Amino acid sequence: MLSYQHIYHAGNFADVQKHALLAQAVKSLAAKPVPMAALDMHAGRGIYRLSDQEAEKNREFDNGITRLWMRRHDLPPVLKPYLDILATLNDSGQMLAYPGSAYITRKLMRPTDKLTAIERHPGEFMKLRREMAGLPQAELLQDDSLKLLADRIPLPNRRGIVICDPSYEIKTEYADIARALVQAWKKWPQGCYFLWYPILDAGGHDMLLGGLRKNGVSNILVSEIRLETAPEEHFRMHGSGIAIINPPWPLAVAQSVTDAVIPCLHGAARQVFWLDDYHVDPDTGRLTK
Repeated sequence: MLSYQHIYHAGNFADVQKHALLAQAVKSLAAKPVPMAALDMHAGRGIYRLSDQEAEKNREFDNGITRLWMRRHDLPPVLKPYLDILATLNDSGQMLAYPGSAYITRKLMRPTDKLTAIERHPGEFMKLRREMAGLPQAELLQDDSLKLLADRIPLPNRRGIVICDPSYEIKTEYADIARALVQAWKKWPQGCYFLWYPILDAGGHDMLLGGLRKNGVSNILVSEIRLETAPEEHFRMHGSGIAIINPPWPLAVAQSVTDAVIPCLHGAARQVFWLDDYHVDPDTGRLTK
């Protein structure tokens, strides 16, 4: 688990989907006058340099932010919060630096709002401190976020968002994440929880989503992007999913963001739906409608 470094995948199609939706969610929550908080459970390093050797190794950003950035002047307004942050990091017009979830979230929050960003990997945490230096109201912690989550819920003022996008390198993470979010949801059922998951042949995401449904978690909006062509040998992920508990906007907004991203990616299709319309098959554990 401590071996994972997101720099190898920075700016790929999953990042584009995830961060475009996250930007809209944070912007919506920050639109109300009451201060809000955000808890990023897997913060990474904050900003990723796409010229780094690790990012260049497989160049996953080529079927991700590179395609989107080339079409940025023709994209709909629903992507503006996301694109504006990218533009501030890349004022030369060339896509060189890609922001992670912690950086995007803090930049869209107001001075009175507070971000807590947690990263377990010691090397990534050192980079996070450097990249987030100078940003107001940003608490950075090197720790195991699953152990901290229950004690951090509810967030201050009972307004805000919990962002959860682990590596899923360990098979048990699907069940572990589901248990942790269910525990948090029971303490704070009104909270907004933003969960990313990979779509792989093994179907672990069904266990994850099923774990939420069978424990009574409701009002879950899902956005999924699936690659229509087989991924390259090094890249096992066939798709990317976002599950948002208590989304701060209706289904149509998630559809608009996902639809805006799809044409910029090579060989991808989308579906956006309410997970509440599905139930867990007691024999297989799979989600069925």
